[in-house]
Amino acid sequence: MKDISYIIADNMKIYRKSKNLTQADLAEKAELSLDSIKRLESGKRSMSLDNFLRVVDALQIPLSFLLYEDADAIPEAEQILNILDGRCENQKKYLLHMLRAMSEEMDNLL
Repeated sequence: MKDISYIIADNMKIYRKSKNLTQADLAEKAELSLDSIKRLESGKRSMSLDNFLRVVDALQIPLSFLLYEDADAIPEAEQILNILDGRCENQKKYLLHMLRAMSEEMDNLL
């Protein structure tokens, strides 16, 4: 297993790029210096809890998403919560309805 600082660094890069943010964009959104973001993404600098929270808030992801070496290791419940996060109530109800319907159909197939 990789050192946690390198896991966080790799995940920061992945999520930053998936949001089409440059390091400078992330630094601005997180209210950190560009140099800090560069050092964090290189794994050469540890992060205070305050800065960790600033980064995940700027990336708009759950903080645990930076901690897993493999995205498939993120608990399913947390992945579902992330999908629902930021959706209006009607969208949440629809998505949950679809998940239940798909689950019932799968039960019928087995």
